[in-house]
Amino acid sequence: MTIRSTPDGAAAPARRLRHRRKRKAALALAAVAAVAVLTVSLLTGWPFGKERVEHVSGAGPLQSHTDTGTTSVYAPKKAPWTVTFGSYLLCSTRGDQVTIDGIRYRTPVKPKSVSLKLRTVTPRVWKATVDASQIGAALGAPPHFQQRKAPGEYKDVRAGSRITQSCADQAREGAGFTELLFVLTVGKQGGYINTAWIDYHVNGSPYTLRLDWKMVACGSRIPHTVDGTVVCDGKQT
Repeated sequence: MTIRSTPDGAAAPARRLRHRRKRKAALALAAVAAVAVLTVSLLTGWPFGKERVEHVSGAGPLQSHTDTGTTSVYAPKKAPWTVTFGSYLLCSTRGDQVTIDGIRYRTPVKPKSVSLKLRTVTPRVWKATVDASQIGAALGAPPHFQQRKAPGEYKDVRAGSRITQSCADQAREGAGFTELLFVLTVGKQGGYINTAWIDYHVNGSPYTLRLDWKMVACGSRIPHTVDGTVVCDGKQT
């Protein structure tokens, strides 16, 4: 910062006064911003005072069929493009109704957009066609994929979405399932989600299911390896 002297001795106090006012205004704005951040945190968090219990699949009321590993998908020639990652079959370990409060995820390489869907396949649909199996990864967005069919009912994931199927029921042959889908639209740089958290509650108690499955849409910014697994063969440009 350059400091300039002034020949007018009376001008300096006025300038200092203006600086004090600016500092007070900046402090006031900072205080407002702090309150705003706190308010957003309170509104998006669990409002009933209990701390969330974070757990992995199999250690809490909500379970996912897929929770740890890596899936990568090559980029087609044209960008942007869309890919859907699935196989997260959700169920209630105790048979109690699970209510989703929100889903968070971390993106070391940020996609252009991410949307979340719940796909429900009923026993009737499951028995009617082999296409009703779970989605590992597929080019395109539901319900229309480029290289496969995937019948079922698709809904946006919202606060209040419910998982009602028990894991015991889901394990029965032909019982159907509810599948969580991550739909990524990416550009030439690709996209990468390395962790997701499902915030939910059961009977008034809040939990978080952590999913450590890596979802990789190949592109120029995707690393050669992800947790020691070679992805995209290191050739994507």
